[in-house]
Amino acid sequence: MNNKTQTIALPSMLSFERKMEPSDGLMFAGNWDEKNQEAKWSSIPIVKRQNRSTQSAYGIDDIKKTAPNPVSSDSDDANLPIDKDTLKVSFSLRVVGSLGAPFACNKPDFADVIQAKVKEFKASDEIDDLAFRYAYNIANGRFLWRNRVGAEEVEIQITVHGEETPLTFNAYDFSLKDFEKNKENEKLATLTAAIKKGLVGDEENNFAFMNVNAFVKLGNGQHVFPSQEMNTVEKKKKLFHLDGCAAMHNVKIGNAIRTVDTWYGTQMMIKAEGKGKTETVDVDIRLPIAAEPYGSVTQHGRAYRPSKNDFYTLMKSWINEVDIEADQRKYVVANLIRGGVFGGDSEA
Repeated sequence: MNNKTQTIALPSMLSFERKMEPSDGLMFAGNWDEKNQEAKWSSIPIVKRQNRSTQSAYGIDDIKKTAPNPVSSDSDDANLPIDKDTLKVSFSLRVVGSLGAPFACNKPDFADVIQAKVKEFKASDEIDDLAFRYAYNIANGRFLWRNRVGAEEVEIQITVHGEETPLTFNAYDFSLKDFEKNKENEKLATLTAAIKKGLVGDEENNFAFMNVNAFVKLGNGQHVFPSQEMNTVEKKKKLFHLDGCAAMHNVKIGNAIRTVDTWYGTQMMIKAEGKGKTETVDVDIRLPIAAEPYGSVTQHGRAYRPSKNDFYTLMKSWINEVDIEADQRKYVVANLIRGGVFGGDSEA
């Protein structure tokens, strides 16, 4: 293709449907030695805590420093009962096909090319690496977030649709820092194949479905950490629940599963003095981040994929026959799996 005369522009209207759909994660309490006795597990309620604490915010008036902090009072909390030592988090995951087909696109030439590119990708072994990383993030219990920290034991059980025997993993056999530890695990290969089957499917009934149960031995009466709701009305902590059962948001679970990007290069954008500046990433510490169009990690104030290494630049290069590395193709497809509205004003 002659890029100077036949450049395909990014559409002003463009969206892709999410291809990995986790449910919300319900949280239950029980004991470690009763993991497979369903009747022994009970839902964890959200309770109110009436606390008094000191002021700690920077820059408050001196007189307020002597008063209790009203933000910390009347907040939600969740714990294991005093006679239970283990948290159980349960969710389902659906992986659907037709990957690469835009849900909305006002440039037919772009739609044709991106589907052709993704079809080639699905026929290569590059899709295997993506499916492997998603499987790895389930096996290592990354989706447990803070609930995983300091646990004595963490066991993950995944039952793939159509199979009777669950795949069982010791989460500590797998790393949160990379995808190398125990990567040859046979059960992990089986889970990878199930996820790949869903991603490469093109028929409406060709999908993968699985139920995930995570058992986390924390200790009797210990804190558990449901998702926290965004509360713009009152300055009080509100925790997510479903019909009174503590739970984790499906988005939070999904973000953990798609924490696959270690291909983000050596430059990152940070906010400093009210504006952005570019700094060099320590290449010896390339921790996985969630696949995002700009590699944004908002809790750290960083964007690991500034201009020229972002999703839009790489996707535009790919569809216009400009060579991009295999790892960057994986990153682009990971964003298509993520889904979202990607349209803009680009016509060049």
